[in-house]
Amino acid sequence: MILDYFRLLSALSLSLDVMEKRSFGHARKVAYVAIRLARNIGVKNDDEHKIFYSAFLHDIGKSDVIEDINHDSTWKHSLKGSEFVKGMPKGDEFSEIIKYHHENWDGSGHFHLNGDSIPLEAQIIYLADQFDIRYSFISQKHSEYDTRESIKKWLDIESGKAFNPLLVSVFKNLMKQEKFWLDYENYNQFDVLKPYIKNEIMVIDVDDFENIAEVFSKIIDNKSHFTYNHSKGISEIAHKAAMLSGYDKITAQKVKIAGLLHDLGKLAIPTEILDKPGKLTEEEFMTIKSHTYFTKKILREIGGIDDIAEWAANHHEKLDGSGYPEGLTGENLDDISRLMAVCDMYQALTEDRPYRKGMAHIEAIDVIYKLAKQNKIDGKSLEIIREIQKVHN
Repeated sequence: MILDYFRLLSALSLSLDVMEKRSFGHARKVAYVAIRLARNIGVKNDDEHKIFYSAFLHDIGKSDVIEDINHDSTWKHSLKGSEFVKGMPKGDEFSEIIKYHHENWDGSGHFHLNGDSIPLEAQIIYLADQFDIRYSFISQKHSEYDTRESIKKWLDIESGKAFNPLLVSVFKNLMKQEKFWLDYENYNQFDVLKPYIKNEIMVIDVDDFENIAEVFSKIIDNKSHFTYNHSKGISEIAHKAAMLSGYDKITAQKVKIAGLLHDLGKLAIPTEILDKPGKLTEEEFMTIKSHTYFTKKILREIGGIDDIAEWAANHHEKLDGSGYPEGLTGENLDDISRLMAVCDMYQALTEDRPYRKGMAHIEAIDVIYKLAKQNKIDGKSLEIIREIQKVHN
């Protein structure tokens, strides 16, 4: 498999951006501010690249936007993120930066590092991150002038407490440049970031990509334990089904990966809907249906895995065109997409939900069989699932 490393990071960033109520482009804006800071204090080129990549990954351990304003819990996502990122190619280079990107200059942070004992890259990302969060919040209610003035006062208060005074001084000088604000506010950050977007093409095997998929699945798990268990179950049954169907080992493993990633788009769904202990309203169901759209959007961002993206995103399509999000019909759904749909349905019916107990195997098969008779799902795929469960029940 051939992957572009930056596109992989962009997909991870997008998966965090779509999380409920997140501001799109947060990681990109943090990278922009961090690189501008790094350049102005003379950070070495190699370290600038570390800052660039760490900025895209800094929130990988976050489970909820509430953590943006709840400082008591920020260290938790920093620690989780530092562990998650180790599963990524080159992740060891960024792990420590992510771990300490919420440490306070005065030593009052969770890990009690202070001053220059905090990695400089982490100091820079902390300031850039907190600036973007604060700017996004204040600018919703105040004029541009008042927002900038408020930011200046905040920096003065936090200098020597949360932030390195030298970085604050450099940042305040940056803020005097209108170009800084125009680039930041008008999504022109990529002009600054282009030199750091190296075409780092990685040739990896399917085992390596399964490890990457596990990182994505941990992001889902961090938001909803139910979603992760569901995805793990589908990945296992889909892998067995693909092998039983006669697919080669590599294709079967890619099917397994699609199972791990199929609900990635549920990061865009509010937790109160995912975990609702009762029947969804029509409006809530409309929201739920958007998750397959976001699954495909995130996975397409990676590039080079179009087959996995299709299999992962098509699991709610129906042969008669009554599914979602695209209303595809049987002629547009390959055998693996059909198989994934049956695996998802079987897994959903047989596992416990907040509002009901899971069905027995026979009951679930009966429900799916009736749908197959209505030409909604693939009968051949159902028979494969039936065969798998005969062995394991």
